[in-house]
Amino acid sequence: MAKKDFDSNVQLMTEQWISLKEDLHNGVVEYDDLNRLINDYIFFEVFDNFFKVTCKLFEVNLSDIKHMYRGVSEDIDLDNYERMVPKIEFAKGNNRMNPPGKAFLYAGISGKDENITKKHSVKTVLKEIRATENSVATICKFKINESAKNKKVINICGDSSIPNSEAGLIEYIYKHAVNGFSVDKEKLSYILANVYFNMFANDQIFKPINSNEQEVKKYEYAPFHALANYMNEQGYAGMIFRSTVHQNGTNLVLFEPNDASVIQNSMEQINTTEYL
Repeated sequence: MAKKDFDSNVQLMTEQWISLKEDLHNGVVEYDDLNRLINDYIFFEVFDNFFKVTCKLFEVNLSDIKHMYRGVSEDIDLDNYERMVPKIEFAKGNNRMNPPGKAFLYAGISGKDENITKKHSVKTVLKEIRATENSVATICKFKINESAKNKKVINICGDSSIPNSEAGLIEYIYKHAVNGFSVDKEKLSYILANVYFNMFANDQIFKPINSNEQEVKKYEYAPFHALANYMNEQGYAGMIFRSTVHQNGTNLVLFEPNDASVIQNSMEQINTTEYL
C-alpha cells in the first residue's frame, strides 16, 4: 500500500463517516437501527464485514485491565466516591460514545507498570476533562468488579508502529508474519486489521471536540453513538479507543457503569501541573 493509497483510503473512509454523521444528525436514520445502518451506509457495511472476520483478534478480557483512572476538575471530599460514578439521572448530554439517556463509564488506562501507568493515565484523564494547568483536580482509581471479569471489550486503537507506505508495510509483514515460505495467516490478518483501525483512528474521525454546545456534540458524536451501540449488540462490554487530546493516551468506555467500581482510599486531590 503506497502512502498515497493509505491517505486516499483515509479520505474515502472520512467521507463515508461524514455522510453517516449527517444522516444520523438529521434524523434520516437512528443510531440504534443496525439493519439500516449496515444495509444503507457504506461505512457500516464495510466495518461490519471486516469486524466479523477479525473481532476475535482484538478482544480484551476485562480481568486483564488493572489500572483505570477517572477524575473531575474540582476539589471534592475524598469520601465522596459517588461523585466519580456515572449516574443515569445526570446523563443528559452528548458524550463521545453515549447519547443522552445512557450512562457510560469512561476511564484512562495504559500499561502494566503502576508508576508509569498512573502518570500517563492521569494525564489522559485530565486532558479529557479539559483540566487547566496549575489547578486542582480530584482523581481516583477504579477496578473491574468480580461479576464483570469474564466480559470482553474491543480494542480499536490500531497500531501506530505499522508503516503506512507500501514498501514499509511489506517489510513489516515479512518481519512479523512470514517465516521462510510460510505465512502466519492469523498474524497477517492482525496486521491488516490494525491498518484498517489506523485509518479509522485518523484525526478527521477521532478529532477533539472543544465546544460545549450540545448541538455541536450531537452532530460530531452521532456516528460514535451508532458504533458503541453496534459493539454492545455484538455482546461486548465496551471499547478501548485512542484519546484525541493526549498523544498515545488510551481510553476505556464501559457500557455498564456497574462493571467497575472505585477502589477505596484511592481518591486524591492533585495539582494538575504535576501531570500536564
